[in-house]
Amino acid sequence: MIIRIEFPALPAGRDLNKMRQELDAVLEDDGWLIGSGLVDTGAGYVELELDEDKVNPKYGIVAVKNYLQKAGFAPETTMELNGAVVPIYQ
Repeated sequence: MIIRIEFPALPAGRDLNKMRQELDAVLEDDGWLIGSGLVDTGAGYVELELDEDKVNPKYGIVAVKNYLQKAGFAPETTMELNGAVVPIYQ
């Protein structure tokens, strides 16, 4: 399962590399980064793939959502899961 995180800006004190490292630690061996990028406005995205063969992907989804909330991402930040866009604070 692919998760695409879209954010309007990174929280204060974070850069894209730090976010990538933190997400890697959150997912441990249950998923991996497949893409990321920033635009001039500071908005950006990160794409992750969850290993559905080892563990139920809902645990990875909840872990990523929890990370984004605790890291202070803006309420406009979304996660796209199989075509469905979900706000991180819903």
